[in-house]
Amino acid sequence: MAWCTQTKEFRNKEHSLPVKMAVVKGLKVKLFGHSFVKRLKDYIQNDSSQRHDLNLQGNALVQYSGFPGAPVKVLRRHLEIVSDFSPDILVLIIGTIDIYNSDVTPESVARDIENLIDTLLFVIGVGKVIVLQVLHRQVPLSHTRYPVDVDWFNARVDDLNSHLIEMLNGTGHGRSYLWRMKGFWSPASKQQNFADDGCHLSSAGQLRLITNVRAAVVAALKGSICLSLGGGSLLAVFCLPVMYIRENIYNMFALIMYNVIMYLSVFGIYNKCPVFIQT
Repeated sequence: MAWCTQTKEFRNKEHSLPVKMAVVKGLKVKLFGHSFVKRLKDYIQNDSSQRHDLNLQGNALVQYSGFPGAPVKVLRRHLEIVSDFSPDILVLIIGTIDIYNSDVTPESVARDIENLIDTLLFVIGVGKVIVLQVLHRQVPLSHTRYPVDVDWFNARVDDLNSHLIEMLNGTGHGRSYLWRMKGFWSPASKQQNFADDGCHLSSAGQLRLITNVRAAVVAALKGSICLSLGGGSLLAVFCLPVMYIRENIYNMFALIMYNVIMYLSVFGIYNKCPVFIQT
């Protein structure tokens, strides 16, 4: 099935498709992205102490679809598996492969992710989309398939995360979020959580990733996800639902005042009232 690559016309049209209500009982969650998703699934399968449902309450069904080496444009070719599963919440683990390519800018990668999110929300009809913050790399201790100047790469990661926070802060619909990854940014945590290749995660890193994914899903269910700016530094926090509610409170107030004036006019009292609304 071919999916549209340009989805600007769907933005802010949350009523174009029925929005799923994400409830804990029978919750459907999908992890979708590059090799981190596949490796996480393999880790859970090989560790009897871990559960595929991430210990979410209420018989949650969690599905993992990871495509090693896949940039955003390749992931678009596999959107039918998202549509078939029809998740309430989709967790995107993407961006690392794209930012490795020196021919693209962090801003262009952010736009590709933005278009993908629009497709997921307004074409496929996913209830909510969580984008995990793109992680730094660690200096490799062994051979790696993707050698890179770590300082250059990490600076691009920070730039990409900054573009993502600005992008998601401006949507207005409050159904997509950037999740700030906890426990991956200090030198000590990088050394502990990354494998020797400096790119993929160690066993400790997989446990930390599981903790972050579960916390992000729970926060999305509670409506408490906030957006944080920067590669691990909490420079700014924006709560999309708060802005969305604030904007609509004003609209509701204006509508109430309009109805009050119309009601008063029926009884001939309108001329004695001050003008509340000007259009």
